[in-house]
Amino acid sequence: MASQSYIGKGNVYLGKVGEPLLNIGNTSKLDFSFEEEKKELMDYQNAGGGVADSLSRIKAVNVSLTVHQLSPENLALALRGETANSSAGAVTDEEHVAKTGGLIVFNKTPSQSVAYVVENLSGTITYVEGTDYRKTPAGLIVLEGSTIVDGSTISVNYTALAAIEIEALTAVGEELNLVYDGINEVTGKPIVVEIYRLKPGLAKGWNLIGDDFASLEIEASVLKDDTVTGAGLSQYFSARMAS
Repeated sequence: MASQSYIGKGNVYLGKVGEPLLNIGNTSKLDFSFEEEKKELMDYQNAGGGVADSLSRIKAVNVSLTVHQLSPENLALALRGETANSSAGAVTDEEHVAKTGGLIVFNKTPSQSVAYVVENLSGTITYVEGTDYRKTPAGLIVLEGSTIVDGSTISVNYTALAAIEIEALTAVGEELNLVYDGINEVTGKPIVVEIYRLKPGLAKGWNLIGDDFASLEIEASVLKDDTVTGAGLSQYFSARMAS
């Protein structure tokens, strides 16, 4: 008898219902879990108990994913966010209130390879990097002993990097279509699983500092798809395993 053991590897594709499916990248976990609601009628006619009849119903079908590609699109999905492109280019006369020792966060992501021009509001004083301020990937820090007056408004010119901005918790949970395009490592044969309506929840967390590669753990509900009709067809998901 041929082996029916299974070790799965493959690609996971997600997309809004009716839109193109996109590969979400390296994914180490794609698990189904099932919940049943079970009702039992006890035998009340005889001593010693027992079950006279029982009924089980599907209560929930869930999917768990562990995603290792923390792209802006995956983060937006996991954090129920929206993405927007921020263009590269020169930023001029961006104003900020200075606080000695405090971080000033620029409106865009500044290039660290191009010098800032930091001036007082009237443009009569140009401040010196390393003496008056220190550059950071977020903006700058006003140094102790700086000639920048604490609480004054400064004007900053810098070169912004292109970036994708994520505004978290701004989108309602969207329904997605999921396709697992996989292979059974044991047999070398393909397996394709399609979930018609998947509603992800918020990620369990987002590790920003650590010694290990970060990942996103996402739980999602599999919902009934009324558009799937026909005898013997599942309205939840289907799987095709090559024989």
